[in-house]
Amino acid sequence: MTRKIIISIALVVSISTNAFSQLKETFDSNSWQWTEYSADLGKAYIIEGVMRLESKSDNNNTPLAEMVANVATHSFLPMDPAKGFDIKCTATVEKFEGKKQFGIILDYLDDMNCIVFMIKGDCAWLYKMKEGKIVGQQKNQFKLQKGKKTTSLDIEVIYMGGELEFRVNDVQALLCKYVPITSNGFGFFAFGKCKVDFDDVEIIN
Repeated sequence: MTRKIIISIALVVSISTNAFSQLKETFDSNSWQWTEYSADLGKAYIIEGVMRLESKSDNNNTPLAEMVANVATHSFLPMDPAKGFDIKCTATVEKFEGKKQFGIILDYLDDMNCIVFMIKGDCAWLYKMKEGKIVGQQKNQFKLQKGKKTTSLDIEVIYMGGELEFRVNDVQALLCKYVPITSNGFGFFAFGKCKVDFDDVEIIN
């Protein structure tokens, strides 16, 4: 094998590895430029290879826009949402019970304009937020086992042609139709004295 062929193979492997690494965030570094900060209601930060969200408030009167603005993190993913997508990630929730809530942010433009998927009580919810106001919502009964020391979840978000599906541990949590998504902004949030570790965000297609 000539030196040129060896160099060519090494280059191809390097390009393939870089392309793969761009489609998965393991939080060993902040390669997708996720927001990290600390506020009165909680904090979001990368530690020990996970994105950790810690919420300190369980005020029932807290508006959704304030929850998204204070105890959340977001990034703009390397994808075109108009082409459809399949995003997978994992979440580990510390003793999920009571008023604790957590979820995913999609179609993020800013803290006042986005879509929020959350698991709250015995239901999965989708909220559409525009200029800080909820302009649409949908829910489906979806129960997680309560009271365990930790709850581990495999979450999948599938979007194609305006149809949006959320799957948790390979079970459909929520299916929504006629949901246009134009932004590649994506993130996580937590609320209700809740600690959640998110990891392994992967874009499948």
